Amino acid sequence: MSAFSMAVLQELNGRNINNPISCLRSEVGYPAAPGKRADLHLDLGAMNIMTPALAQYGIFQHNWLEAKYFKLNGDGNPTVDKLKVTLTLLKDIIRLVALPPEQIGQPSQCGRYLLHAYQGPVRKHIAEKKNTQNGNPGFTRNWVKSIRITGRQQIGNVHAQQEVGQFDTVIGSNLRPLQLEFAATTFAYEPRTNASDVYWCYLTRIDDFKVTLGQEWLKREGHQLTESGANAYTTLVANVVAGLTV
Repeated sequence: MSAFSMAVLQELNGRNINNPISCLRSEVGYPAAPGKRADLHLDLGAMNIMTPALAQYGIFQHNWLEAKYFKLNGDGNPTVDKLKVTLTLLKDIIRLVALPPEQIGQPSQCGRYLLHAYQGPVRKHIAEKKNTQNGNPGFTRNWVKSIRITGRQQIGNVHAQQEVGQFDTVIGSNLRPLQLEFAATTFAYEPRTNASDVYWCYLTRIDDFKVTLGQEWLKREGHQLTESGANAYTTLVANVVAGLTV
């Protein structure tokens, strides 16, 4: 996170932005979720570059970023359980979709980014498949692979309802009914070897999305935000916040 922040600051400084550090804040609270913070918030307002044309490339003035880094121990094994890693990434995606402040009826103002990095081959850290167990069907978590593929990907339902029991403790049992589909653009920085002393790094931008919980849904398509009905967005966000674990 520190390395990424320094890279952003260098880019701002290279563009002759006055006081570039004022554009970048860490551990910024989500207004709708007291106690829950994004790892980074970048405000591009000082650059005076925002235009409708630039927005077509997925650039927004307010940018919210969640970051996760998973490392290996001295024996070359992951320090975090594979299932927990997978569910933690999903939790960050849910936070990024639901928590950045938006206003229905106005063009979207928020970019949503997930920075995820892995020491050693990613397969050591990620659980892509859920096996059939006790009569509960198995499935492949296609989204786990999709957010590591360079370019734009369309990602379907994340199967929250069918997830493992650990979903309840990592994300929150009240969010099992949640349905989520989204488009993401990923920038990948991968080594040429499978050595465990190097890193696989990905910056995934969440573009279009639709998130549904109960009777309410929120959808972003292009720059337009729509909701299922009056006050649905507010209700949905409140329910997501209440359902998320710490």
